[in-house]
Amino acid sequence: MPSTNQYIATAEVTINGTTLKRFNSVRICQRFDSHHEFTLTLSPDMLDSGSTVKLKDLGQNFVGEAVSIKFKQGEKGQTGAVSETQTLLFKGIVTGVQLLKSHLETNSITITGSSPTLLFSASRTTRSFDEMTPSAIIEKIASSLGLSVSVSATSNPKLPYITQYQEDDFTFAQRLARDYGQWFFYDGEKVYYGKRSSDTGVALIHGSNFFDMDYRLRVSPMKMTANYYDFSTGEFLSSAVTGNDVDGLQEFAKLVRDKSSALFKDDPVDISYQNHQKEDTLKNAAKLRLSEMSTKLAVLQGRTAEMQLKIGGLVKIKDAIYAVSDARQGAQLQETIDYGTFLVTQLNHYFDSRGVYQATFEAVPQDTEFPPVAYNVVTPNAECQPAIVKRVDDPDGLGRIQVQFAWQKDSNQTTPWVRVAQPMAYKDRGVYFIPEVNEIVFVDFEFGNPDLPFVRGTMFHGNNTPGPLFNQDNNIKGIITRGGNHILISDEAGKESIKIYNKDNKNEIVLSLDGETTINIKSEGKINIEAKDTITMKAKTIEMTADQEWKVKAGKTEISNDQGMKISANTKVELAGQAGVKVEGANIDIEAQAQASIKANAQLALESSGQASLKGAVVMIN
Repeated sequence: MPSTNQYIATAEVTINGTTLKRFNSVRICQRFDSHHEFTLTLSPDMLDSGSTVKLKDLGQNFVGEAVSIKFKQGEKGQTGAVSETQTLLFKGIVTGVQLLKSHLETNSITITGSSPTLLFSASRTTRSFDEMTPSAIIEKIASSLGLSVSVSATSNPKLPYITQYQEDDFTFAQRLARDYGQWFFYDGEKVYYGKRSSDTGVALIHGSNFFDMDYRLRVSPMKMTANYYDFSTGEFLSSAVTGNDVDGLQEFAKLVRDKSSALFKDDPVDISYQNHQKEDTLKNAAKLRLSEMSTKLAVLQGRTAEMQLKIGGLVKIKDAIYAVSDARQGAQLQETIDYGTFLVTQLNHYFDSRGVYQATFEAVPQDTEFPPVAYNVVTPNAECQPAIVKRVDDPDGLGRIQVQFAWQKDSNQTTPWVRVAQPMAYKDRGVYFIPEVNEIVFVDFEFGNPDLPFVRGTMFHGNNTPGPLFNQDNNIKGIITRGGNHILISDEAGKESIKIYNKDNKNEIVLSLDGETTINIKSEGKINIEAKDTITMKAKTIEMTADQEWKVKAGKTEISNDQGMKISANTKVELAGQAGVKVEGANIDIEAQAQASIKANAQLALESSGQASLKGAVVMIN
């Protein structure tokens, strides 16, 4: 790549205490939304070890070690010394070395590496975080990796529960940054969560220190409506946003935004938003989604020899227009177009053995609080999975439970209060079955979101079987509660029945369905039947048997029948009334097998309208 200025550049690379100052080339590729990468190529004679180089030694001394790459640039004076006017520092990790040998004795060494953010991508994992802010979560993860993060988040709410689900730490951190509108990037020296302090910007003028300018404008849909159902209140939330809700766009981006709004008339509805309890938070989330889309409206690419450019830094772009009106005077400045301030999102550095430094970059025309790129992450889709019930005492009385997944056991964590799916559920009615503590339940997730679990049902397992009542013939269906209360339905041929009984089988109700149409109610204690108004019993025959006593007590008792009534007892039958006893009928027969006595303590009157007879073997009247 030919030089475009009079500067002389040098590079110095330090790896594990070894400083390298001669190279064939140095390349560094940096992206706002990804890991940075670098490649060093050099000849064996550029190492202190001379022309003899062993791959094992390279691996031992370089691989896995921290690396510092420092570029310097300045003008070369008459003495040959270079005045240091610009510097650039990059810190990374060596991830690989390569030794190339050919039969022509042209050997070379390649050293490759990445930014320290690569440690965030070591492997995917699943875990949850409770009552922590996004920045605290990222700091905790970074600390476990031996890294530090500079935090300056503008939106940093405490999250009751959030899950890192089958994601590496880098993807999870980017998802947090996307969902809460924060910057997460590496600038070559530090990891940032939140926008770093704005710099003054590097001034670039096309034709002077800025070359190969490529500025692209393109339309993009800039309208949408976000919907979400909040189960805690039973409300549907909806928020419509347009391109006018996106803050911080520069002149050219605004131009394309307005063109986009005029071109795309459709107002799509997005139902992927979850876990919002207020309409303003839903609207802010929708604005962030449009902000991501707005980063594609205008994109600038270019090449420069200026070293001060950094990822997340600013550049100020101008275009100087020259024209030749008089050959004797040469080109004269006719006009300067100010394109405004841009934010660098991609940056590639190149240095070669001639001392030439060049950089190509990509930038967007905005300087806002929201991220300048659309993070290439997707909310993970959680699969149905088992969990163990830990708590059922829902403080809000919504029938929710807390469960623990297998991957939460080591950290002794649980989910928040999660809902249990029921066949019916409405205010003061529905089906209410809540699993018990230590039961295994089957958990699904709303929209597949790992942060929104709910219980679909429960499952038996090796340690918790249905019990001996439920046999292989599958004749028994039923419900058995924690206290041993049973409701069993038997489909056994000839013995069909519905049975309700308690733990010790001391109280039971049996409805026979085998053709006899019998209902049995049994208790080893008492059976109480009570009604505020009327109890009606009707049958062809009613039989009542009491082994000891049968007591009937009422304010008024009336017994009537259509045919006859018979009252008998093995010993005595007594009729008593405090006011009187009246026996009335067309014919009244009083007969005793041995002796009949009629006695009055005061008076006795025997009276008949017709004939009165008194008979006996001997009649005695005193």
